[in-house]
Amino acid sequence: MKPKADYLFEASWEVCNKVGGIYTVVKSKAYVMKEHYKNYFLIGPYFSKKAMVELNDKEPPEFLKNAFEELKKEGVNCYYGTWDVDGSTNTILIDFQSMIALKNNIKADLWMSEKIDSYISRWDFEEPMIWSWTVGMLLGHIESKLAGKKIVGHFHEWLSGFSIFYLKKINSSIKTVFTTHATMLGRTISGSGGDLYNLLEKINPEQEAYKHDVKDKFLTEKAAANKADIFTTVSEITALEAEKLLGRKPEVILNNGLTMRKFPTIEETSMKHLLTREKIRDFLTFHFFPYYNMDLEHNLIFFIVGRYEFKNKGLDVMIKALGRLNK
Repeated sequence: MKPKADYLFEASWEVCNKVGGIYTVVKSKAYVMKEHYKNYFLIGPYFSKKAMVELNDKEPPEFLKNAFEELKKEGVNCYYGTWDVDGSTNTILIDFQSMIALKNNIKADLWMSEKIDSYISRWDFEEPMIWSWTVGMLLGHIESKLAGKKIVGHFHEWLSGFSIFYLKKINSSIKTVFTTHATMLGRTISGSGGDLYNLLEKINPEQEAYKHDVKDKFLTEKAAANKADIFTTVSEITALEAEKLLGRKPEVILNNGLTMRKFPTIEETSMKHLLTREKIRDFLTFHFFPYYNMDLEHNLIFFIVGRYEFKNKGLDVMIKALGRLNK
């Protein structure tokens, strides 16, 4: 694969900030991206305690230093270094706290330009909105320092989609890619017990978003998907969901993969299995034994990773099935 851009900037709310599965996606593919793109940079939010652990400080290249200085004049500080992951990827973290006072200005802009209804939105919407807006501001300054260069911005999920709106607002020539890993509305409908794939042809997505009180996130995701130069998702089923709910068929499906570089040997796997099993048994002992006794040597342990999603991950179905086994 030959890179077609001179510079690639990939933005995600989960760069150096673990929330869910996208943290693992971005983290595990970073070394591959770095192999293909000499000028590859990740962009995430700056949270001091997390950055202290995840980011190794480093002197930024001259063009970034100049862009950081420009952004600093607007009250926004940037931190540069390498993320402590396989590949030691060049990473920019943006401290967006000074922009909080301007959140209503950003909301007004989003309403006027994209008809995103965020009047009564909560902090879980506003926080990534403010950060993503500053990502757009930074990329605008970077573009001015790299005149004549081909630049691509890749944005994950609605949380970073605001950058696309900012870049369009300033008539930037940066090409934009928007990736959704699961639609906001689809996740919400499934999580509330709805049969999503039987409902896709019947529902009005915007009405459903208002009904489930996710209108701000849904409208952001829809606008980002339609405004980006390229829209991608991670599976055929999610592509179908996105087309029906967001109104645009993804041009590219970027399937999730597994990195083989850190797969343990059979011997290492066996040893890790024994060690982690004992850790889990220790936890079960301290957590349950004051109230409920069980035979730890003869049991099956089921667990989920990432976000706690009771219905989406099938825990409700599993519990019902276990109930039938007891009859």
